[in-house]
Amino acid sequence: MQYNLAFNIPTYTDDESTFPKPLNGNYDYWTVLFEHFLTCSNTIEIHCWNEEIETISEIKSLCKNEQEIVKGKNLTIFRCQKQAPLSDYLLNNYLNKIGEFKWFTVNLDKDMVSAFHSGHWGTEFFVPNALKSDVALIKSLIPDETSFHQS
Repeated sequence: MQYNLAFNIPTYTDDESTFPKPLNGNYDYWTVLFEHFLTCSNTIEIHCWNEEIETISEIKSLCKNEQEIVKGKNLTIFRCQKQAPLSDYLLNNYLNKIGEFKWFTVNLDKDMVSAFHSGHWGTEFFVPNALKSDVALIKSLIPDETSFHQS
């Protein structure tokens, strides 16, 4: 049996910011969660706000000519085939200099079918067609206070 999963990590914001951060102050769940779904994908899509110049530059340097870039009025979207430099970057370099998650959205697809969605800077997730083992892994990683919906 397969499930559609939607879950939101509980967050807080600093006094003069609207940036959501996990209540426990860390993103411990990110590496294992992302690595798990990365293994069953072949395409990575990343959305950044245009003012996140340093992050955009980092992504451009990793994918070079093997990427599709769409620059909208407010958002820059990168789409490229899964490759080691970009995968390593997403797994190991996910925080900026002030400890905030770098990417507004990260999507993983397998042959143009969604496999994993991380939104709102690594605090909101959707996983379609999840197996029972995926559900168990996710529940073992996320904070107890996480809003978790399974259908």
